[in-house]
Amino acid sequence: MSFTLDLVINPIVLALTGITGILIGYLTIRIRLVKAQSKIQKLESDLLSANQETLEAQQAFVALESQVQDNQNIPVIPMKISGPAKESSKEKASK
Repeated sequence: MSFTLDLVINPIVLALTGITGILIGYLTIRIRLVKAQSKIQKLESDLLSANQETLEAQQAFVALESQVQDNQNIPVIPMKISGPAKESSKEKASK
């Protein structure tokens, strides 16, 4: 008795295998796409919150700057001390 290997390709099994492969490929790509989109949305929200913090800090800085500018409107009278510039003999000796 000789053993012969007859390879029979059933078109129905071949079609089901192809469709199953296509579905598995579609689902894996879809899952990757959903993960990537959720990661992108998380990064965008982080970026927006960082930008919002930066804008708040800039607003506080501008408010502080305007407050300092308002305080500089006070007139200041310069004091000139004009006395004789005498150097003592001790200062000359130490130099």
